Amino acid sequence: MLDPDEEQRSLDAINQLEKEYPYAASMLAYLVLELFLKLYLLQSRKKLTAEKVSFDTKVGRQGMDLSLGDAKNLDDEPFIRSFLANCTLGDLENVYRIPNDKRYSQDRNNLFHANLYLANQLGSGYESRDAQNREYLKTAKKHLVEASEIHFPEWTIIESQGELRFKD
Repeated sequence: MLDPDEEQRSLDAINQLEKEYPYAASMLAYLVLELFLKLYLLQSRKKLTAEKVSFDTKVGRQGMDLSLGDAKNLDDEPFIRSFLANCTLGDLENVYRIPNDKRYSQDRNNLFHANLYLANQLGSGYESRDAQNREYLKTAKKHLVEASEIHFPEWTIIESQGELRFKD
């Protein structure tokens, strides 16, 4: 399962990318966020309560709808294949009962689908794009830190001196 010492490498990659490639670091931060939400479900699914997650939320493409309640008692491999592999970040937000005003997927989707670039940066100079990309990264890092505190507190991530790391 998730080993903070091993997964620190992912946070180190974000820290390294951020220096020269803040847009790429932002995308990686959202990938790590989604991965950790999934890993936490994988590891903790049998002991989670209805206060913490929605067991009724259906995930997956049409015709492949499966809820956490339906899948939680599956062995790891079938759980991954039939449930987690079909979960989008939006599905995870529903499973984790993340309120609409605290969701991560809209900002993530705007980055991944280049909507922010097209809407805000096309035709801008390097300095303007870099400043905007650093703001996107700031938001992505904030989302990763907040999600860790709320949804996978055993692996709380903090930002210390501008760098992401697991809390001791």
